[in-house]
Amino acid sequence: MSKITETPQNSMNSSVFKRRFFLFLTPGIGLKRWIFLSLLGAIWVSLGFALAFTSITEISMDFTSGVVNFGRKITLSGVVPLVWRGAFFALIGIFVFLLGAWQTYRALLSGATYANSGEGLIENLATRRIRRRGPRIVAIGGGVGQSTLLRGLKQYSENLTAIVTVADDGGSSGRLRDELGISPPGDARQCLIALADSEPVLEELFSFRFDTAGDLHGHSMGNLLLTALAHDGDLHDALQSAARILALKGKVVPSTRLPNIVLKANTSKGAVLTGESAIGKSGEKINQLWIEPEGATSNPAALSAIEESEIIIIGPGSLYTSVIPNFLIPEISKAVNSSKAKKIFVCNIATQIGETEGFSAQDHLETFQKFTSVAVTHFLTNNNPLPIDPSFKQDAVVPLNLENFNGKQISADLSDPIHLSHHDADKLAKAILREYQ
Repeated sequence: MSKITETPQNSMNSSVFKRRFFLFLTPGIGLKRWIFLSLLGAIWVSLGFALAFTSITEISMDFTSGVVNFGRKITLSGVVPLVWRGAFFALIGIFVFLLGAWQTYRALLSGATYANSGEGLIENLATRRIRRRGPRIVAIGGGVGQSTLLRGLKQYSENLTAIVTVADDGGSSGRLRDELGISPPGDARQCLIALADSEPVLEELFSFRFDTAGDLHGHSMGNLLLTALAHDGDLHDALQSAARILALKGKVVPSTRLPNIVLKANTSKGAVLTGESAIGKSGEKINQLWIEPEGATSNPAALSAIEESEIIIIGPGSLYTSVIPNFLIPEISKAVNSSKAKKIFVCNIATQIGETEGFSAQDHLETFQKFTSVAVTHFLTNNNPLPIDPSFKQDAVVPLNLENFNGKQISADLSDPIHLSHHDADKLAKAILREYQ
């Protein structure tokens, strides 16, 4: 007799089977309960017919009198005719079975189509369970920094809300705002793509930008779609519709539902700058920053998310034109200060030409607090500053011990090895979630 030897492939298959078996037994994956319900329905159908159409005293099984009496009671023996008893309990059993089967199918379909896990059905269900029970996180900011943050966080939690600024006046967003009166959708569009769990073709569609002559030149398809989805220029409604299309793992909400927010600044030279574009390119020290119209109201959805949050993340992103503008709406600043959540300010990895040239880590935090009066509990910096090509005209922000800061200072390797002036999405998410745990 030939001896059967265990090959590496067999060993790997055995390990995978064991892992999936124990994952299947994990509470909360949303599958076992429905399988059990289907089995219960099938048993109920069988027992209903058996107890309804068979004289229970003639069953050739060793039942105790207690079980016999219980069977008679649950099938309403002596109260309802035999045929009606059978039909009634069979219908109940069929309903329970179909309900369990339908929910089992939905759970299996969800596991089979759940993106970003990259493994088998059981692993996908377990991943979904973990993410749906993740912490309630609010990320406030805008631009590339915020979308990078969201790409990392969505791997660990689906309870995410991105609050974005609506003061953008440049590029495609600015043109749509001027021509159609819609709140600029650019920052929100980037967050939608970051949180999307849809087919890649949909993400490509939202990211596509026209590079042809004519009126469409420079427009993003995502911006155009959001404009089409907006009712009466309301970006909030458009984002809710887009969230369903893209199977979003979280929510994106504008900081205000007013479509005509304008960011203004006063420089050290006395110049008054109007619009994000002018402020971001000025290169002058900003002495004062405000939005018009004065007294702009906040989006109730944003306030609700802040109130329910466990972690509030501020930044990363363009300090003057993406992060701070959200807090110039008084209700947003007040809600964040009143929240008992951890408030983590994420310092940018590099300075930004026209806005924060020459800024240290401490300058970033002090500038934010100066214009917002928001107190943070944590300050997160990158401890692995990488040299940036001089052609980018950016300098790596070196972490320093802050003076007069009563919160917790955190320093971790957050650098993206490819995009040296940006955060690495996964490193950033892990550093933040360590503080939650």
